[in-house]
Amino acid sequence: MQRSRWILIVSLMVLVSFVLAACGGGGGSTQSSTPTSQAGGEKKRVTVLGAFGGGEADAFEEVIKVFEAANPDIDVVYTGVNDFDTQIVVRVQAGDPPDIAGFPQPGGAARLAAEGNLVPLWPEVLALIDKNYAPFWKELGTFGGTPYGVFHRVNAKGFIWYNKPAFEAAGYKVPTTWDELKALTEQMKANGHTPWCEGIESGAATGWKGTDWIENIMLRTQPTDVYDRWIAGEVAFSSPEVKRAFEILGEVWFTDGNVYGGRQSIVLTNFGDAATFLFTDPPNCWLHLQGSFVTNFFQDSVKADLDNKVGLFVMPPIDPNVTPALEVGGDVFVVLKGRDRPEVRKFMEFMATGASATPWAKLGGGIFPHKDQDLSVYPTSIERQVAEAILAAQAARFDASDAMPAAVNAAFWKGVTDWASGNRTLDAALAEIDAAYKQ
Repeated sequence: MQRSRWILIVSLMVLVSFVLAACGGGGGSTQSSTPTSQAGGEKKRVTVLGAFGGGEADAFEEVIKVFEAANPDIDVVYTGVNDFDTQIVVRVQAGDPPDIAGFPQPGGAARLAAEGNLVPLWPEVLALIDKNYAPFWKELGTFGGTPYGVFHRVNAKGFIWYNKPAFEAAGYKVPTTWDELKALTEQMKANGHTPWCEGIESGAATGWKGTDWIENIMLRTQPTDVYDRWIAGEVAFSSPEVKRAFEILGEVWFTDGNVYGGRQSIVLTNFGDAATFLFTDPPNCWLHLQGSFVTNFFQDSVKADLDNKVGLFVMPPIDPNVTPALEVGGDVFVVLKGRDRPEVRKFMEFMATGASATPWAKLGGGIFPHKDQDLSVYPTSIERQVAEAILAAQAARFDASDAMPAAVNAAFWKGVTDWASGNRTLDAALAEIDAAYKQ
């Protein structure tokens, strides 16, 4: 009798364990590929792998909520990982890719496309891209001649920032040409003001800030095809085109009185600290080139009142015969091979509309390229101005150093640093960068 009771108890325990397993009682159930049950049937699931974490992941979840509200039969599950570049490769090689991957850099997506692991964009999403984006975004999402990528949250570089109340009180005007910017620099010095705040120190990555200067000058002195051939190693750093960009930067950095702290301070000053010099009282310096993310480094009192304290303008054109291009970055979403189910396509098509920008833009911290977006939802005029600059761009390219081979990228950082510090002549620095292509 006792033995029978034990058999019954054990049988019941086994039955309960099977029931719990079938119900997905584990804490990681949201990552399962099993569709979610609901009263009206089963939801179709779309999995997205990306690099968003923390507040960015929370903002992206708000984007997903808007899509799910309009598509109650679809459950979109986002997973953010710190080592995205490694994880996406591992999962593809293991035959367990997500439906959609959001690449923070296009290089990884281009490699997967070349390996045949991505789905080319289909007519419906291409029509939305043609309608809602400037043409260059489609070009930037094209790998090997085939469009694969939909851009969502983006950023841009090449903005010149200033202390808005001090700038206006001094009677300074925003320049619209390079000659006007040079004249403003001289006017500031004549008024006893140091024009430029600069610093390129960044630990092991010291010098990247200088490469941004060169890239932005290249995009205003050379056609985009020359910029592309420069990235590919077909236009040498020692070429007249690239050397001229360094020489133009040298006029800004090395002219007496132009930079706060002088030439030697450029390589010793942290890139984030340099941004804060604009907002001392009085300003230590008056102009600072940096990307749209620079507001993260401003003093807390400035971040709390961006619209009243901060002004910006895009680096002006340099060569009147060259259409200026904006240096941009962004998250490009692609569909993995064999995963282009109708629900996956529907989410990608949603991402190509301004409606997908609104939830994140409202929260702040995200800028979007969609022509049909509602610019009024941005919480600050600074974010709105950055978005407007992106929308107004006639051409755009990615960060050149990021797209170059790793050895060349590192040599570029070092070359700019050695040249800025005076440890290398310009010709020697350029020759050393060119040599990195042979490594």
